[in-house]
Amino acid sequence: MTDQAGERERLLQEIVEVRNTFETSSLRAFLEPLLTLDLTIQQLRVLAILVAEVGATTGQSLSRMLGVSLATVSGIVDRLEAHGMLERVLDHEDQRVRRLLATTLGRKTVQHLLMAQSQLNVAPLELLDIEDLRALAQGLKAVVRVNADLADPTV
Repeated sequence: MTDQAGERERLLQEIVEVRNTFETSSLRAFLEPLLTLDLTIQQLRVLAILVAEVGATTGQSLSRMLGVSLATVSGIVDRLEAHGMLERVLDHEDQRVRRLLATTLGRKTVQHLLMAQSQLNVAPLELLDIEDLRALAQGLKAVVRVNADLADPTV
């Protein structure tokens, strides 16, 4: 193994170890917004799906996406509606169908969780000196470039 190959292997191992340490040390701050929610994981999953959907979806569609029964989805939807996180609206094409939409409160709840994650990432960065920030920015840009190349089948 060449010196450069050996150094590459050591650096990759160090990066994995540092990332694991960072994730462990950040876990409490990451989980705090989740732990303050009065929602189950299934309710949060449904809410996230509804926020991510371009239009309204149906209970049947959610049932397929989640791999659970329609009765289970109905209970989850009932509880989210009681929390003011979603609303049922009539389907304009078929009045028998009720479509599900995240409410403003539902969207804000998901956005709050996402913003908490980004704030978690920024807080320690603000304490780094300028040289460390430059090195980190350069490294992250390189990772983004490689990810783009990997995603592009023409490269």
